[in-house]
Amino acid sequence: MDDEPRDDNQKRRAAARRATTTSSFGVSRRESHDASPFYDRFTPPRLDLSVEMGEHRAVNEIFCGDASNMTEIDDNSVALVVTSPPYFAGKEYETALGSGHVPATYASYLDMLEAVFAESVRKLEPGGRIAVNVANLGRKPYRSLSSDVIWILQDRLGLLLRGELIWYKSRGAAGSCAWGSFQRPGNPVLRDLTERIVVASKGRFDRAIPATQRAKLGLPSEASSFRDEFMEATTDVWEFPPEMATRVGHPAPFPVDLPLGLINLYTYRGDLVLDPFMGSGTTAIAALRTERHYAGYDTDPEYVMAARRRVDGERARLDDLDDDDDLVPLRVTVASRGAPGAAGEDFQARAVREGRAARDIARQALDLYGFTEIHENVKFPEGVEVNFVALDQKGGEWHFDVSGGFTSSRPG
Repeated sequence: MDDEPRDDNQKRRAAARRATTTSSFGVSRRESHDASPFYDRFTPPRLDLSVEMGEHRAVNEIFCGDASNMTEIDDNSVALVVTSPPYFAGKEYETALGSGHVPATYASYLDMLEAVFAESVRKLEPGGRIAVNVANLGRKPYRSLSSDVIWILQDRLGLLLRGELIWYKSRGAAGSCAWGSFQRPGNPVLRDLTERIVVASKGRFDRAIPATQRAKLGLPSEASSFRDEFMEATTDVWEFPPEMATRVGHPAPFPVDLPLGLINLYTYRGDLVLDPFMGSGTTAIAALRTERHYAGYDTDPEYVMAARRRVDGERARLDDLDDDDDLVPLRVTVASRGAPGAAGEDFQARAVREGRAARDIARQALDLYGFTEIHENVKFPEGVEVNFVALDQKGGEWHFDVSGGFTSSRPG
């Protein structure tokens, strides 16, 4: 009698795990899915199953020079290239591209990108990834730079395209000004709230050597993504605000969250990350915070020096956190109520007026008071979920629950 229910349960579990196949109407789930009929319609990709890797060494330097000739970096040694090329939109530092050459046309700009990407691919290890953040250009007509980057990576350089992330910069990123014909169908113009991150891999879909074998060989093998963080990162829409140019002293910086997410998703601790358009040093900052090595290039000596200073400051900050024996006390002063926008305006009143969520304010407070390795929506095996997990200055782990008044959640 006892065996019968178990048999029924086994049958139900087997049915739930039954493989799916591609149909004329697609399929809603992907567990054990056989997509061969779909992929058979396309020319098979050219795979290179080589596992030949260059010397694994720490570089941790930002070089002043042309990234189409990166002789300081070993071939097949880089795990991830993450970069945001200069906009072809009159940014002041474009005058330094190509060691003094200014791309006179969009075609010459694409030629420059192809030369740099080709050299970057030579530096990638087998299965290494390249992630390129680009903003599309113009409106008369619109120019899809992301499409041109895909063409370079896939068609010109033979990489395997892995996907295209959409970076949603929040509604406030475009301001309150509309272009074109206002409230009229004559010529309304779309406003940019997003940028693209094109991801491709070299020769194969997986990393060349499995993690267990990498560990035996003394190669980087330790991942750093929380489960929930990984699930969020593998969606194709990422949301975080843009970086302020005045804060980092560069005309077109990208926020550190962008390379942080890519580094955690695609590399192991100790891997080498390369940015051929290093700019303000953001990729190097992200590498330091995630215990990776970095290398970068820029053609402008002033930006190289500024990036080095910024990276040195971040390294010193991280070293201080490691050396501190005592946690720096957290002190928050809440001002009294005042007129909207005034210095004395109440913290909660200002937050309500600005339409900000309590959770966003909590994240800002954690950053402000020195917490690092901040992870959101973390679930524990016991079934408990907290809004944030973060490390204090001593490396102690804290769990934060944002709930109660002025939030959309309640304690517990």
